[in-house]
Amino acid sequence: MLAMRRATLVALVAVLACVGMAAAAAGQAAKSKKGDKEEELPKPEDVVLRTGDRVELGLTYYAGSKGKETIPIVLLHGLKQSRSEYKELAPALQALGYAVVVPDLRGHGQSTRKRMGGRSETLDAAKLMPSQFGAMVREDMTAVKDFLWERNNAGQLNLDKLCVVGADMGASVALNFAAYDATGYGSGAVYYGPLKLGRFVKALVLISPRWSSPGLPLGQAARNPAVQRDIAMLILVGKEEPRELSEAKRVYGLFKSSHVEPIDEKDAEKVDRQTLFFGGLPTSLQGTKLLDPKFNVQALIADFVYRRLIKSDESRDWTWKERKFPHE
Repeated sequence: MLAMRRATLVALVAVLACVGMAAAAAGQAAKSKKGDKEEELPKPEDVVLRTGDRVELGLTYYAGSKGKETIPIVLLHGLKQSRSEYKELAPALQALGYAVVVPDLRGHGQSTRKRMGGRSETLDAAKLMPSQFGAMVREDMTAVKDFLWERNNAGQLNLDKLCVVGADMGASVALNFAAYDATGYGSGAVYYGPLKLGRFVKALVLISPRWSSPGLPLGQAARNPAVQRDIAMLILVGKEEPRELSEAKRVYGLFKSSHVEPIDEKDAEKVDRQTLFFGGLPTSLQGTKLLDPKFNVQALIADFVYRRLIKSDESRDWTWKERKFPHE
């Protein structure tokens, strides 16, 4: 146990040591100049999607700047929050060249209306039934995936390098969606080539993940072989809150046996091959409150995405392809 803790600590320290260099490199790569002026990033676009069960889903889209090489990142808020929690992280990631989607999950923010024929129902985060939390995965995230799918086929991003970031409840949605995505729209088969329907999620960032959330059990999702084996993860938690730390470590424990990679603090290249990271931050704060600049989480996320989805050997195989849309 002591060796495991030391290994994860060394991994995190190594990442922190390289954050400035890697993030700066990514930032420079994302900037393009026209004459003596930097080209302006696309302005954020507010969009309303309609889910399969007719919930009007509000989101903000920050377009990327690298065409078919653009990595899409989805940011998911916590319970009784909204997409405004990411008003600083989203544009910061866009400035590095990434395409960022920030939805209000059902019952939250601007996603509170469900239309049924000529009438409508209001969804309240404080009154959601467990089935509605499950629908965040099956319906809300499928609508987000379809939104990104269209932009993939337009050559604006690479869906095969999808990263999902979630905080507390959002972390549960992210992990469950990774499992749902691994089945290919619930068809039970993913397929490959132009008919590939899933296994697009390649990286997860789980901030203050909790073992148990209504309608969002983690155990089944974590046992999916594709989630266990093929998805890189960064788990972050405020370590001065014992219960939250215990929950996050329990989630980490689900994956450690599938991501055994020895860490040598004298060999920085081994950190590049690390696919599972755990970071206990020196605070009792949790969830999106960890995005306070003093904790450097923004740089940690940027560095993790850079290492796993741009720099890693595996990422070279995740090239852009036009995908036949599953509903056609």
